[in-house]
Amino acid sequence: YTCDRAALLVAQDANVVVNGLLKLFAGTQDRGGTTTLNAESFINQAQEYDQLLKTANPLVRASIERQVRTHPLPVQRVAQLEKWSKS
Repeated sequence: YTCDRAALLVAQDANVVVNGLLKLFAGTQDRGGTTTLNAESFINQAQEYDQLLKTANPLVRASIERQVRTHPLPVQRVAQLEKWSKS
């Protein structure tokens, strides 16, 4: 996605961008001292989601693709950012 790619061009580090996206998705407020954001785990989840979607039943894949959203799912954004950063 263009805004994520632009952030990567500015930051020159995918982990910095992913950490920023995580803060946008999950918020920054610590609720009781137990909130920790792990960018590496989220990247792994994004890659796993991408792989599972590729091998999913065609009906499931079509259903997910037809869902109306104003923004892509966070895992999709991170997966695409990772692919682009490695290309």
